[in-house]
Amino acid sequence: MKSTRFSFGSAAAFLGALLIVVSLSFSLASCKTADDDNPLPQGVEELSADSPLIGKWKDSYGSIYEISQTEFSNYGKSYESYAGNNLVISKSTDNSGYIYIQYTRAADENWNYTTDKTKAPDVGKWYAISFKELTNSSIKLSGAYGEKTSTETLEEAITEFTIENGYFANYSDCTKLSN
Repeated sequence: MKSTRFSFGSAAAFLGALLIVVSLSFSLASCKTADDDNPLPQGVEELSADSPLIGKWKDSYGSIYEISQTEFSNYGKSYESYAGNNLVISKSTDNSGYIYIQYTRAADENWNYTTDKTKAPDVGKWYAISFKELTNSSIKLSGAYGEKTSTETLEEAITEFTIENGYFANYSDCTKLSN
């Protein structure tokens, strides 16, 4: 009798352990990585290292636009304008589309640019820049200008900031200064 209880107890322990292993296997198999939790919306991609968008661009007014794989900034000789990180793009054609950034520097109520979210509520929110006629040495850029200045999510920025919604009326003609 003692050996029967021992076998029953061993079998129960074995089944219990097996159940735990199977449960963990299913749990781990269904776990997602950080990238899977927040995949990019369809048609949106990270900027490739060899993209002709990357570089320092200057318009006829002296504004500089710096674009890296992950950041965008706009400034001039004696001023700073908007900037952002988490840069992603969507292409309309091979030489046109949208750049999306999450503001790291935005305008306050007096149009002074700051990184302080308490002064500039757009900091941390999403914004879009339209580009067209991209070549290795020139581009036309337009920041979204209209009813909204930012959105809470990238998906909202994609829907809101479009040419069709009237956000990109004026483009700056830019030439590339460096890669």
